[in-house]
Amino acid sequence: MAYVICEPCVDVMDTACVDVCPVDCIHTTEGEKQLYINPAECIDCAACEPACPVDAIFMIDDVPEEWTSYNEINSKFFETFVKPGAGEGTGQGGTAQGEEDEAFRASEVEEFVQMLEAPKSSIRGFFRMHVMFSQPWLGALSARFKSDLEELASDAKVFSASVSTGINSLINLAVYPLAFFMIGAAVWGVDLFTSRGNLFILLGVALAIGEGMFRFKDVLVATESEEEPRYGAAWYGWLPSFIATPLLSWLRPVIAVEPDAPRSSLPGAVLADGHIYAEDTRERYRRYGMMHRFKTTADRYIIEVEFPRWVPDSEYKKEHNLPDLMPDYAYQVHLEGNILTIEAKLEDPRFTDVLGRASSFPNGFTNTFHIEGNPENFRDSYRDKLLEIIVPKSGKVEDLPTEHEVHYAKLKG
Repeated sequence: MAYVICEPCVDVMDTACVDVCPVDCIHTTEGEKQLYINPAECIDCAACEPACPVDAIFMIDDVPEEWTSYNEINSKFFETFVKPGAGEGTGQGGTAQGEEDEAFRASEVEEFVQMLEAPKSSIRGFFRMHVMFSQPWLGALSARFKSDLEELASDAKVFSASVSTGINSLINLAVYPLAFFMIGAAVWGVDLFTSRGNLFILLGVALAIGEGMFRFKDVLVATESEEEPRYGAAWYGWLPSFIATPLLSWLRPVIAVEPDAPRSSLPGAVLADGHIYAEDTRERYRRYGMMHRFKTTADRYIIEVEFPRWVPDSEYKKEHNLPDLMPDYAYQVHLEGNILTIEAKLEDPRFTDVLGRASSFPNGFTNTFHIEGNPENFRDSYRDKLLEIIVPKSGKVEDLPTEHEVHYAKLKG
């Protein structure tokens, strides 16, 4: 399924849609009076539709009845169209063009942009609230349980395996020394503020530190492992984990919907099996760098760019045994004059064989922002798949006050 440009574009040919298209699929030729969308190149990202100032762009199934003839007009245009730079002899039926088209068709894979869909029930809200406030003790449970819970929560603010494990490890720095001292007092009669009492407290601290380092060994020790870091359980968390893990599976139907039949993700995707995820359009936009916000205050600009969180559940994911969670992108931010550029790439070696082979897996994205004023530098920070960039309206970012008030925010994409 693709988008079609209809009658309002005739004699207007505003190129705002061309500017926002991430795959350069909107074309025309000299003498034409409108623009055309190549259905073989369109990835149904919907970026062009809101950008059109005359509302001329529609998904092919949604074209108004009076303009359905433009479906055929758009199709016929690309029967003879040769993309600039293709070279002579590569037109319709030419060998080079035919090979390119065949290679493109071979790279097309079903699009399954999916994230867990929440049922229409108050149970999920109750679940999320209790999970959020129970992180200190949930962090003591097994890595598998925390990984499953993190996926169901779908929001690091609700539950994060790393954060919950860290909080629990800090609590253990107080709990273990207290437990050791109480055992020493009950069994050997040790007193507080004595050498024997201090020894038991020191043993508790040593146990808490050693256990914490072991639980974070995947993060503390640099390895070449391609697996996601695992945050282990506290020694007293193993037994509750055997109960909590199957309980979480039992609760899953009231936390996330398991569809009875295949359903297509939106917009314009084919049927998909497996877990169906809500807000799939937003996740697709994230992969193309289209989910960003531009905020302004009296003295600065704040740019927020959302990065992908979930790996599309396509055939490539199954074939290459890719993880559920999207790894962090490598990114660079440049400020030249009044132009701020963000370049992001997915460099994880597990994705080398799939990047660029389908619209599900773009290599990365580049965003450009025009900054008014006279900024000299910027500050960027990345956390929980969100890149925040602060640019002063004039001068250096170090001279800005630490607190500021956001006047308005604009969501693009």
